[in-house]
Amino acid sequence: MPLGNGRVGINLWVEADGDLRFYISRTDSLSEVSRLLKVGGVRISLDPNPFKTGAPFRQELRLCDGVCEITAGKGSSQVTLAVFVDSEAPVIHVIGQSASPVKVRAAADVWRTQPRKIAGEELSSSWTLHGSPTPVIESADVFPANVGNAVAWYHRNETSPAFAATLKLQSLESVADKARDPLLHRTFGGYMTGMDFRPTSGHSLTTDSPATAFSLQIAAFCGQTESALLWLEESERLALGDVAVRDAQARTAAWWRAFWDRSWVVVDGDQADLPGGSHPLSSVTRGYTLQRYVQACGGRGPYPIKFNGGMFTVEPKAMGLPYNADWRRWGDCHWWQNVRLTCHPMLAAGDFEMMDPLFQMYESVRPLAEARARLYHAAEGCYFPETMTVWGTYSNGDYGWDRAGRLPKDVLCPYWHNAWNQGPELVSLMLDRWDYTGDETFLTGQVLPMAESALKYFDTRFKKDSAGRIVIDPTQAVETYWHGVINDMPATAGLNDITARLCALPENLTRKEQRTFFARMRAACPAVPVEEVDLGGKKVRRLSPAQKYENKRSNCENPELYGIWPFRLYGLGRPGLEEARAAYSGRNNHLDVGWGYDGNCAALLGLAGEAARILKVKCANSHPAYRWPATWGPNFDWLPDQDHGSSLLETTQLMLLQHVGNKILLLPAWPKAWDVDFKLRAPRNTVVECVYRHGKVQRLAVTPPSRRADIILPQD
Repeated sequence: MPLGNGRVGINLWVEADGDLRFYISRTDSLSEVSRLLKVGGVRISLDPNPFKTGAPFRQELRLCDGVCEITAGKGSSQVTLAVFVDSEAPVIHVIGQSASPVKVRAAADVWRTQPRKIAGEELSSSWTLHGSPTPVIESADVFPANVGNAVAWYHRNETSPAFAATLKLQSLESVADKARDPLLHRTFGGYMTGMDFRPTSGHSLTTDSPATAFSLQIAAFCGQTESALLWLEESERLALGDVAVRDAQARTAAWWRAFWDRSWVVVDGDQADLPGGSHPLSSVTRGYTLQRYVQACGGRGPYPIKFNGGMFTVEPKAMGLPYNADWRRWGDCHWWQNVRLTCHPMLAAGDFEMMDPLFQMYESVRPLAEARARLYHAAEGCYFPETMTVWGTYSNGDYGWDRAGRLPKDVLCPYWHNAWNQGPELVSLMLDRWDYTGDETFLTGQVLPMAESALKYFDTRFKKDSAGRIVIDPTQAVETYWHGVINDMPATAGLNDITARLCALPENLTRKEQRTFFARMRAACPAVPVEEVDLGGKKVRRLSPAQKYENKRSNCENPELYGIWPFRLYGLGRPGLEEARAAYSGRNNHLDVGWGYDGNCAALLGLAGEAARILKVKCANSHPAYRWPATWGPNFDWLPDQDHGSSLLETTQLMLLQHVGNKILLLPAWPKAWDVDFKLRAPRNTVVECVYRHGKVQRLAVTPPSRRADIILPQD
């Protein structure tokens, strides 16, 4: 069962005839070779053991309070445990109550005991260094001595070979002042202590004597400290800083209850035979609720949620792989096509602060991105790699290790060497955040600088035709079309989307020169590509992957759909609905799972039956080898697949609520046979609460009330 506070997470389980165990994770526990490692593990043993096979046992994750409660044994042997992660500190709490005295042992479970060469397929867990021609060595964890009544361990990067090698390989040493090394001296680990516990052998603590009550605190601090001693001092302060464990539990429960009050989706009518009750459960309710919970567990850290498992990966033995819990397919880099998916549903859910890690990461690397544009392409502004390290460079394997005869601008991976849609998509997502919140500080301080930089790249990198329109060439249509592509749909739709929205911003929030630039760029946008095809002897107009392209597919994504999602130029209440529906029905690949966004497009096109079909497929995607129901995938990536779960959230929301201009479409793609009770957000700080039963809206509450007039009811 996963638990977390947005920064620190744990995977918790109990072994029959064994121990309570959990892995500890963070979003920023990067090693010197840029692998996102587990902080470590903890194993708690009780004597006498209440977890004997055949004894009563119940383990319950209380989503409303953010706590896992475990009851084992019966009568005088019964033990109750509560485990949670403090909502306000990187501290894990374990509280125990026993009907009879028990002896407790808590041991650190750490496997990085020796420096080790990472090679072969295992090296893909550092996508930054995958395929490295030189040995990749990861250092061991350290167990400091003499730390009082505690056990401590840490991993410290005394060097940062991944960062240094990347700047050198990618010819960025001359602009190294624009990059910040996030690896050097990064230190993370655990500091475990508890009242009446004493250190014993095996990196463990035990109670002085059998007791009927106990509590443990494990601080999981991470920082780039000047010394290991400073890390140790801060970890001790955190672990000992709040001994009132019940107060920590109360504030954690209060945080979670406020979180669940922000928004919800409760469905009835899509029942499936799922474990967990005496009657069938709603697969959508369960899938939606558990996925949003997982996002909240990992969405407030220094870096965005990792698409390939988030914080809740485990050792992949169930997948037939021999690696430990530090391994994940596709590794450490943030892939734009994937990381964006985790943020889109945070808008309607009202989880705006969980978008900050994404925006902050890209803003922090913008100076290097601008320097690279000048160095590689003699262009102004910024562009971002599809597979990006946390300091803003390409993954080295994708950039290409063999540079003989190559220019610095030559990116050797054909899947994204000429893909430019990342910048416009980022700006579009930031404008979405502005639309929902109206946060003027965010607009002027973050959105506008990023928008200007992203647009300058297109303005100065590419030629213009005789009419003054940008000709995006060289380019590609995401990973699918590589050859003969001009004015690809993803970049073209992105430019049209953001320039229109930037030009519509209030004049009092933009400078005159910004407005002039945005208007000029609006006029310079290429036309959104549309093609005419012969289907069964009938001419049909539909959205096209690009203005020109060689019809040779290299991957399964459908780039023509970008005009529908994420950019929403086409859909219900917008021009060109039939062209968009024709593109959807004629798409080459049907992508119901993983990072596929067919469900989003179906909902935006008003295809309720199709959207519902896809949503049910998504909710059934739980891997049978794992007990946690939201262990999606692995699909294209790794599990629990956060692309898949995030798309599940977004599809559900778009079926329930869409906005077109100032209008809000209620239940635009919702099956009439499904009853639903929901609370979701809409632009302009609007909250919509709806109860829909038997094909009728039975309750509708809109905040502020003035927005009620903008609601378009389904029967309208």
